[in-house]
Amino acid sequence: MVESTENAAEVFLGQLIDYTSLALDIIVAIIIIIIVGITLAGLVRIFLSNLKKKIEEEQRPTLVHQLVTRMLRGLLIALDFLVAADILKTILVPSVNELAILVIIVVIRILVSWSLSKEIERQPGR
Repeated sequence: MVESTENAAEVFLGQLIDYTSLALDIIVAIIIIIIVGITLAGLVRIFLSNLKKKIEEEQRPTLVHQLVTRMLRGLLIALDFLVAADILKTILVPSVNELAILVIIVVIRILVSWSLSKEIERQPGR
């Protein structure tokens, strides 16, 4: 009886982690779609402004830098969600192989996040 209760709890926890991981993956996909939409809208706006010559030469770099900064911040948020999803997936199967893969993925994503944050700091016009 105790073993069946532990097994049921393990199954429930496994399903909960799977659903949470799936929800995080969906959130990341939505964030990326929003980032792409905002970036494309900004590029179209800059392109149309260039055609109409409403934007002066000094304002163009500022608009581009603002667009890049927004895109990089969104990517940083998406990377954070992806790391959280990978951690949740690894909790379910904590084998040495899975943990090694998680460590490699997390290190790579942390390096990417760090380089993106440095790029945001370098952007003028914030």
